[in-house]
Amino acid sequence: MADGTILETKGVQAASIITTAFVRAASAMARRNGFPAYRYAMIPHPIGNLKPDQVKQRAREVLPDILAILGVETDGGESAAK
Repeated sequence: MADGTILETKGVQAASIITTAFVRAASAMARRNGFPAYRYAMIPHPIGNLKPDQVKQRAREVLPDILAILGVETDGGESAAK
């Protein structure tokens, strides 16, 4: 979360990914860094015990959220934002 907000202050668009166990900490850090409404993608916790293919699956599942945060358009020409 800190990296994402630091990059944003430097003008670099970023999308942070957190696990569900860190929602409160991530939101607090974003507020502390001047981003009270900072959007981030969230995946289920834990991830440390996952196999590589399981991590890839979680990444695929959160990709629409990442694209929406970054403002990337989908194949249909529409913004991926929700």
